[in-house]
Amino acid sequence: MSEETATVPLPTWLKAELFEKLLSERFGDKYVGIKSFKPVAGLKPGENYSTIMLRLHFEVELSDHTTENVSYMLKTPHDFEMYREILKKNNMFVVERDVFLQVVPELEKMYKDAGLEVQFAAKAYEIQAPDDYVLLQDLGPFGFKNVDRLVGLDMAHTKSVLKKMAQWHAASANRLHLKGPYTQNYLQPTYSDTMRDNIEQVAETLGKYLLKCLPLYEGYEEYSEAVHKIQPKMVERIYAMNTPDPEDFNALNHGDCWTNNIMFRYEDENPVPAETYFVDLQLPRVTCVAFDLMYFLLGSTQFDIQLSQFDFFIKYYHDQLVEHLRLLKYPEAKTPSLRFLHTQLLKYGSVGYHVVLMLCPPVLLDRTDDANLTDFVTESDNGDGLKMAMYSNARYKKHVSAILTWLNNRGALSTN
Repeated sequence: MSEETATVPLPTWLKAELFEKLLSERFGDKYVGIKSFKPVAGLKPGENYSTIMLRLHFEVELSDHTTENVSYMLKTPHDFEMYREILKKNNMFVVERDVFLQVVPELEKMYKDAGLEVQFAAKAYEIQAPDDYVLLQDLGPFGFKNVDRLVGLDMAHTKSVLKKMAQWHAASANRLHLKGPYTQNYLQPTYSDTMRDNIEQVAETLGKYLLKCLPLYEGYEEYSEAVHKIQPKMVERIYAMNTPDPEDFNALNHGDCWTNNIMFRYEDENPVPAETYFVDLQLPRVTCVAFDLMYFLLGSTQFDIQLSQFDFFIKYYHDQLVEHLRLLKYPEAKTPSLRFLHTQLLKYGSVGYHVVLMLCPPVLLDRTDDANLTDFVTESDNGDGLKMAMYSNARYKKHVSAILTWLNNRGALSTN
């Protein structure tokens, strides 16, 4: 089933008239009206648990009696009480719109002023919608696409993401240096404290399944005790990063950088990406860059290179980071050394357990049409089957056995 034929619930408020002003501004005097409007699923079934993604197709009539096809991507929330509560507390859709409309252009301008063209993401737009939303440029017509999350990113794609991540971190670190802390509430240290109870509930629910399936993982005898000790402290560890240590190398982190939140464009038949964009920016946080690095490398790369090339990837990221910090004239004395960056990764190694518990289960699960957010984060008969499949399938066991062994050997599961 393709995304164009998949069924998806449509918001009752979604009407063509909401886009009249946007399309009129796009086509100017040539704009006559909307000839047809067709919203379809924006992602394949089983590719998105937390939001509804729609691709909006418009056939626009112009004054010269021609028509032009236009499409946008619309993200809206599921009608799920717990998720709605989290949204209400944290204004997550408002946050993401602000990042696309304000933060991204500011960082891109810093590079333009330094003589380098860098783009981080699709363009965002505003409409007068009665519910939460994020409206973005549809990157599909420009040749952008995702890599299959079940395959993971190879060396070329991983390096492409790390370069873009280094550019993002460099620009945001320099922005913090020049202007001080962001004024937006969601980028303050207290960001997401209001949703802690919800996150603890989800972590406890998921933890039960991970611990239940732990004996299925290779080498579990070596790390079982450490996993049982860190599980009840996982949320505390992650929330501690909401208050950045001024001695760390801190920047605006993407916060949810994994395969489905990254798109690539290619030229001709070249398999190496010509461009890389971030497409989901609703969980940004100012914290140590170790968060993004651990989260991305352990959650999105192909198994054969995930751990064996980890140090190489950190060296590659560091080279890109230093190059772009220098371009932006960031103080050399504040630029982190490669050695220091590795100490940061060790300091925040528990992010790796966060990845194992909350990111890898949906990323590594085979596609299923009936997977949904409710079954993932709550305890129910339907949810039991989904979560057992997530924590016991062969792909998850293979990846997580290796990651937990690696984390344990680095001392990252230690609670001391």
